[in-house]
Amino acid sequence: MLTKGHRKQVSRIHSTPASRSFKGISRAALLCAGLALPAFLAPSPAKAQQIVVMVQGDPITSFDVSQRIKLIQLTERRSLNSKQSLEELIDERLKIFTANRYGITIDDAEVNKMFANMASRSGRTSEQLTQALSQAGIDARILKQKMRADYVWNNYVRGRFSSATTVRDSDIFAALNAKGADVAKAQRTTEYTVRQIVLVVSRTAPPALRSQRIAEANALRRSFTDCDAGVAAARQLRETVVRDPVIRTSADMPPALRKIMDDTPVGQTTQPEVTQAGIEMVAVCSRREVVGESAQKREVRNELQSKQFETQSARLLAEARKSAMIQYR
Repeated sequence: MLTKGHRKQVSRIHSTPASRSFKGISRAALLCAGLALPAFLAPSPAKAQQIVVMVQGDPITSFDVSQRIKLIQLTERRSLNSKQSLEELIDERLKIFTANRYGITIDDAEVNKMFANMASRSGRTSEQLTQALSQAGIDARILKQKMRADYVWNNYVRGRFSSATTVRDSDIFAALNAKGADVAKAQRTTEYTVRQIVLVVSRTAPPALRSQRIAEANALRRSFTDCDAGVAAARQLRETVVRDPVIRTSADMPPALRKIMDDTPVGQTTQPEVTQAGIEMVAVCSRREVVGESAQKREVRNELQSKQFETQSARLLAEARKSAMIQYR
């Protein structure tokens, strides 16, 4: 049991930064009475596996601390000292423990699937990502543990405070005014009617055939002056698929795609792009401004929601600290 004096002593040594939410990084601690910081801060090889803290009966070793420092440097390009690394690891244990108490868990198979998806986004297999981490001196289990903690904690926070994290329009307008934005314009959005055109190319097709299809797509683009005639011409091409019209709004698009849509004249197509399906381009059939949530308003809403989430997450983590059993060795 910690005395008030002990808690004050500890708080001077360790700070508690707030948790962040699809990036969800961990932190926290409530320390055992009267113990000074352990000597792991400058570990010797002989003590690489020394247990430095027990969190709810779960050990954190000096090896874990050094691994976290390497992982954050590699994945987030930020530097941690040993105390900061320890704080994150303590938070990580508390997040998993607290979420599990409320029945929020994730099994190893799902964690491995998340790990595989991360590898795939970088063009690697799970084995290749594991090898890359190993070459950087990092055990893949360290990253998987962090992924587990982020997943269960984010779900726990959302479950506890989903109804509380509601952003009102008045809050958004106040934030827009603070940014010097045009509030009236923020309540209008651009609506696009588009059609996707795909010149099908097999994944196993030889490079010469792919180049031929790219040439066909460029020729179609040059002759494309309106959607009716252009779509009719596209349908005359062999192995070409023309999708039905769809309506998209600028608020639903990332900035790079919005720029492409705005830079493409109505009745013309975007530049051909090589994809897994073949050679694709998008015809912009119409573009108009309508009443609705603009991309800027959507972005401000998301910012405010993220801040609310972080605030609630920090509060829950502080509560977890108060009741946790954390003992330094």
